[in-house]
Amino acid sequence: MTDSAWLNRDHQLIPGKELFRSERSFHLLAYTASHSQLLMRSVGQPDEPGEPETTIDLLFKPAVVLKISTGYCGLAIRCATEAESEQVKADYASMSFGRDDRVFVLESQGESDYVVAMAVGWTEGVLGRTQQSFFNNFYPARPIIWPSQPLSGVDPGLNVASAQELIDAIRAEENATIRRERHRHVYVVMTRMIRPEGPHVTGAGVFLTRADAEDAQAVITATSLDCWIEELPIAI
Repeated sequence: MTDSAWLNRDHQLIPGKELFRSERSFHLLAYTASHSQLLMRSVGQPDEPGEPETTIDLLFKPAVVLKISTGYCGLAIRCATEAESEQVKADYASMSFGRDDRVFVLESQGESDYVVAMAVGWTEGVLGRTQQSFFNNFYPARPIIWPSQPLSGVDPGLNVASAQELIDAIRAEENATIRRERHRHVYVVMTRMIRPEGPHVTGAGVFLTRADAEDAQAVITATSLDCWIEELPIAI
């Protein structure tokens, strides 16, 4: 079962209104310059033995001003009052805020932080082992590559696995149920052959370095086959 909400309308974001409350711990997970997305996460223990743990992903977008901690033990989010909003925006006089830029107050253990953003939303559910977050899913309309980071956009490379982690993952039992939170890219040499029934596209080989893939590509291209390299993530 999944619970979710996305709040970005005037009737949802009334000054002073509490929007979200949880006694669980949250930590800063990701920020991307693309659309200024800020993602926080909580992973909770199951209520009953044998049940899967649930994840809460909490997203602010676009987040233009941040005053936050890296972690919270219990978290409440509310819309700032008009006076609070005016004070926060006055502290950033050099910035030009739009009508829809709202101040969200984050309260935890008697202390307050804030995020200025247009919207806030969250999803709680069971996160798949190879799914990086509830806010970066696989969409066939995009280039068909499995998401390897919690948010779409510029990848800072913080979750890139080492070569040793890749070796350890290959040696691990096939039925391992650990979370696949890190990744490493491999290079797939693809070929296209025109047959009577139509184009036939297939992978000719997978290589750990681009240099090796380019070497194989050169050999295949010399045979006049259409050939290219695709960079794909392996979940570790």
